Amino acid sequence: MSKTGSEAPLWAPRHSGWKMAHHLLPSFVLFAFLAGTGIYAALHASPVLSTALIASALAVLLGVASAYRRPTEDHAAGTEAVLTSTGPRAATWFPMFRTSAQWAAVVMGLAVVILVATVALSARLLILQDYDPLVLIILLAIFLLATGIYVLNRGIRLARIAAASQEPGVYLTRSRIVVHGSRGAREIYWNDVAGIEAADPARHKPLGKRGPAWIVVRQEAGEQARAGKVVILVHELTANPDQLLRTLEHYWANPGDRAELGTGAALVRVATLRPSP
Repeated sequence: MSKTGSEAPLWAPRHSGWKMAHHLLPSFVLFAFLAGTGIYAALHASPVLSTALIASALAVLLGVASAYRRPTEDHAAGTEAVLTSTGPRAATWFPMFRTSAQWAAVVMGLAVVILVATVALSARLLILQDYDPLVLIILLAIFLLATGIYVLNRGIRLARIAAASQEPGVYLTRSRIVVHGSRGAREIYWNDVAGIEAADPARHKPLGKRGPAWIVVRQEAGEQARAGKVVILVHELTANPDQLLRTLEHYWANPGDRAELGTGAALVRVATLRPSP
């Protein structure tokens, strides 16, 4: 049975500006710490350390700015063609946030600066100057390397979205679910779906009342494939996540209705699955 808009939504409405600041408080604190220590290092003649710290602070600031750049209003589902493993198919499309190539390049550039500066700093203090205490330098190097790798991974995900010819989003065709996002392209046939649920990563709860971080489509184990899952990152969606979840559940539970996917009839049905304000 399809779900109706009378049910309570799982996800809180999107906010912008200072309304969302409490969700980003840890990022603001981390930015202040990194920027402050970077400026302190620059004033005390430690340019390499200062470069790594300030680049890390800028990466955190870009992360905060990207959250503010996301639309505050949900984008409506539409009809789009999607390239699948067996060719192009008409689909009902739930859009995701698309970044620019310039934004991705800046993030990746900051990651390279952090990593290069960290390696240079570690070599200088451990090899050239035999710095003591050793454990302090090791901990600092680990922290900065982890920061650089995290920023680089984020930049790669942004670049993957920016470079893709297919608009990012979740595409529902008559035969399958296709996801184009920061993790690349994934698809799963409706007949292989074992369950659909809203979930959080293991041992992780998002800060604030924003709802689960993922929409997970689980796959049954077949003769030639293991059981797996397709993960839809809710924070990347510009479509309404409640509406997407209810649409997925409806077409999974009602195979006879899948023939309308990719047509105007599907958009009419999807509109009825939107949660009440």
